[in-house]
Amino acid sequence: MKILLVQNSQVPSAFSILPKHIKAIEKVSKKCKVVLVDVTKLSEHLADADILLVPSSMIGKINTKKSKILKWIHVTSAGVNNLPEQILKSDIIITNSSGVHPIPIAEQVFTYMLMFARNINQAIKSKAERKWLAHYEFNVFEVHGKTIGIVGFGRIGEKIAQLSKAFNMKVFGVTKTKRNSQKNVDRLFTLKDLDKLLSASDFVISCLPGTRETYHLFDKNKFSMMKKSAYFINIGRGSTVDEKDLISALGGKIIKGAGLDVFEKEPLMPDSALWTMDNVILTPHNAGLTPFYMDRVIDIFCENLKAYLSKKLMPNLVDKKLGY
Repeated sequence: MKILLVQNSQVPSAFSILPKHIKAIEKVSKKCKVVLVDVTKLSEHLADADILLVPSSMIGKINTKKSKILKWIHVTSAGVNNLPEQILKSDIIITNSSGVHPIPIAEQVFTYMLMFARNINQAIKSKAERKWLAHYEFNVFEVHGKTIGIVGFGRIGEKIAQLSKAFNMKVFGVTKTKRNSQKNVDRLFTLKDLDKLLSASDFVISCLPGTRETYHLFDKNKFSMMKKSAYFINIGRGSTVDEKDLISALGGKIIKGAGLDVFEKEPLMPDSALWTMDNVILTPHNAGLTPFYMDRVIDIFCENLKAYLSKKLMPNLVDKKLGY
């Protein structure tokens, strides 16, 4: 059995596949031949590959017509909403790396929240202007005791909830299917009751994937349901937000502010009003970045490889119809 590991030599070292990663895969099964190739050499090795580990940005380069025995593709990101039609219609199994992001993304969510709470944006602006502000000129508040609404309660949502309890926050969560209870959550809602969560939350965190069901879910109607003092944070997918409506809500003081890591179109266009808004924190889709990224991807892949070889349910199996 041949496992083909594909990497882009141009990416940062955190995304590089190292000898220790190959050894970890070989340890799962000595019968597997593990081959590391650069994406530029993918077509030369694809014909006899059984399993493929590939970055999501490179998945469009996979020509399944050149593959005779490819059975499984593991994507090194959590999101797989860009799968080509030829793969969607095939019998090839798709798994993702959901579980790689919870720690860095949860920490980034709290970075946004604490920056808003302590008015760090104002401090950064004052530093750039070399202007000393008296302490009473800062409008600040405490995260302690506030209500956080987490929309999309997968692994990332669970980690955010865990950290929220360390700040003594009240935690509300939205799940796709009804659950009776969830650790670190005070109240659960389904998507149809999203408005109840929005109206009660001081921070609304979107962890939603980009699907047909979630497209532009957050529009002017949803923002109008939120408190005027509330902050919206999106670390899910940019397609879940109607960006024009968000800009209008921020400019019209319908909501207090936003922390955004993802956008409808990336890179964010230079003429976007979001760049110049004082009540917005922008990051370039880097919330999941961590020096331990590939270590965690390989751990996740190995768990799925064990299940695959044992003919058991793979923990990261993707439903092609749902897109996650």
